[in-house]
Amino acid sequence: MKQAVAPRMAPGPIIPPEASPLKTLTVAMTVMCYLACLAIGALILIDRAVENWTGGLSREVTVQVRKMKDTDIEAELAKAAALLSASPGIAGVEILDRAAGTRLLEPWLGTIGDLDQLPVPRLIAVKIDDSAQPDFDALSAALTEQVKGASLDTHRRWQAELTRMAGVLEALAYSVLALICLSAIAIVVFATRSVLDANRGIIDVLHLVGARDRFIAGQVEGRFLKTGLAAGLIGMLAGIATFLILSLVAPVAGQSGVGEASRGLLFAPPDIAWRSYAALLAVPLIATLISLVTARIALMRTLRPAR
Repeated sequence: MKQAVAPRMAPGPIIPPEASPLKTLTVAMTVMCYLACLAIGALILIDRAVENWTGGLSREVTVQVRKMKDTDIEAELAKAAALLSASPGIAGVEILDRAAGTRLLEPWLGTIGDLDQLPVPRLIAVKIDDSAQPDFDALSAALTEQVKGASLDTHRRWQAELTRMAGVLEALAYSVLALICLSAIAIVVFATRSVLDANRGIIDVLHLVGARDRFIAGQVEGRFLKTGLAAGLIGMLAGIATFLILSLVAPVAGQSGVGEASRGLLFAPPDIAWRSYAALLAVPLIATLISLVTARIALMRTLRPAR
């Protein structure tokens, strides 16, 4: 009779996937990746908003004509419009009615009272030719000299303020990303050491049978690679889901706000959207790289003293 041969059992992993340090690492890395996606999304939205705002300001200037004593403001408006139309670099001139100036004051004064009794300046919207911009200094001097109560606002101060504010917000977002990376590295180092301490007996046996540190590290770091990739993908999907929810709760398309900005982030034209998705896709890749490299270095430094 033939003797029954027991089936050969495949060797199990050195570090089981259900190890507590790996579970903790997965949760912590997922949260880190989620926060990183939110920070990256905020960076993209800030950059686009400032680009749109400053682009709009650079393509248009405003002329204010104040009511002066013993002057006909309508005549001065017509004089200013004629001067602007004849100036090089001007693409269009539009005299705004009195209600336009009143609407600009409503955020500060509200709708109470009769603003018609106030000397609200009249406004002229001037569109600039991008291909050949005018000499603003010469234009401002001509308006001041020829039109009583006229002044030119090139919006340069507002552009500088917006650019400065965007720079501060972008620096803050980059700082958050740097702190997230440092925290992720610290968490991986702690998890690596916890895994080795919890499985010290197995590692000692492997050392006794002649296993090298590189072999042990190669067996263990695979778990960290899978953990980093899984956490990065989950965090990225959670971040995209957050922006999707915000875009769906936007009240009306075309209104400004977080919801409308989130809609523009996810549903922009393809030539713009691919950059957003590429930046978000970089999160799981970086998380995997951090987990793999950090775990490798921590493993080799921890195993070497044990020999």
